[in-house]
Amino acid sequence: MRADGGDVVLDASVKGIPYGTRTRLADIGARGWNVRAGDLSLPVMTLDLGAVQSNIAAMAAYCARHGVRLAPHGKTTMSPQLFRRQLAAGAWAISAATPGQACFMRAAGIPRILLANELVDPNAIRWLAAEYRRDPDFELIFLVDHPAAVALADEVLTAARPGRKVPVLVELGLDGPAGRTGVRTASAAVRLAEQVAATATLALAGVETYEGVVAAEASPAELQAVDALLAEAAGVARTLHDRGLAQRDELLLSAGGSIFFDRVIAAFAPLRAEIPELRIVLRSGGYISHDAGRHRELSPLDGRRADGEELLLREALTLWGSVLSAPEPGRAIVGIGKRDAPYDAGMPVPRRLYRAGTGPGGAAASLAGAEVMKLMDQHALVDVDPGQPIAPGDIMSFGVCHPCAAFDRWRFLPLVDADGTVVDGVLTGF
Repeated sequence: MRADGGDVVLDASVKGIPYGTRTRLADIGARGWNVRAGDLSLPVMTLDLGAVQSNIAAMAAYCARHGVRLAPHGKTTMSPQLFRRQLAAGAWAISAATPGQACFMRAAGIPRILLANELVDPNAIRWLAAEYRRDPDFELIFLVDHPAAVALADEVLTAARPGRKVPVLVELGLDGPAGRTGVRTASAAVRLAEQVAATATLALAGVETYEGVVAAEASPAELQAVDALLAEAAGVARTLHDRGLAQRDELLLSAGGSIFFDRVIAAFAPLRAEIPELRIVLRSGGYISHDAGRHRELSPLDGRRADGEELLLREALTLWGSVLSAPEPGRAIVGIGKRDAPYDAGMPVPRRLYRAGTGPGGAAASLAGAEVMKLMDQHALVDVDPGQPIAPGDIMSFGVCHPCAAFDRWRFLPLVDADGTVVDGVLTGF
């Protein structure tokens, strides 16, 4: 099978593929399908190829400007085709959230994986050891936050014999009800680092934290809490350096989701003057598609963009559905639902209406002010302007919120150009 998945055969059992059709992924772009014309089975989620390319380039340029590494979180898309685009643009690694995701990425040929989570499954640790023996150039870095987890990894790796030390990052977490994984204090982080350094199987690579658990928005109080966590992580990295605990030529300091990566750089970058070998690693993932909700409002490359910042992220995801019914003025029932669209961080956002039978060049009506009032399994109840002409068979497009919960509903996403013509496609591995 081709490494890019081009030989995968898709048929109408895959959402979006026209009924009665069988086609290789590699042949998708030659079909001439247009989503606005209704050529695809609906509902379907598409990716704007131009926006994807622009977003990858924008984030790469941002990281290059600030001298930081990017390990984009692959859990957002779980798409090897998109991973390869990110790596080609200079990504240092691909991040994973689970051992299963890491295994999937490795099968796709990803050479370096940052498992941004604890690794406590003995079978997964043995798999990691086998991969280390098989490929001397492969690297997987994982997190530790408890003495028992360090002891478990050391015991399993001692028996499994990876042939070299496995790098780990000490995770600093947040105390209280918002806390997730991670040691709760700086002193506990240092003690854990000392334990790692004393093993024969693990190499202390640095410090990790995740500021996204601190803040849901960007109020002054929340930004202050984000900055406090990042400052504590920087302080732990300084202590590890001063005590000579790091066991590699570089000291990694990693944080940065898709919302506060500017704060991460502001907090961590000054430490480079004290620690020349410090390497800052961002793990933003949602930037590749952006969204119509929280990411659009709060990203440093969109809603929180600084004056003079030229880089801008663009929405790439669009959900398309047929108008099933127009039972009363001002109300449309559209064939999209919870199985098609994320709704945990906001309802889909109606964008445009394409009249049935007009084709890709036909007029499209703006749906400014329209709102999804309720989302059911397969239906969206959409309020529109009562004067808006709308009829069954029309096609409605939507922006979506929360990229990570959008991709995982789709095995296949067509890549479309600015006119809605399908030029390629990507597969996901959820």
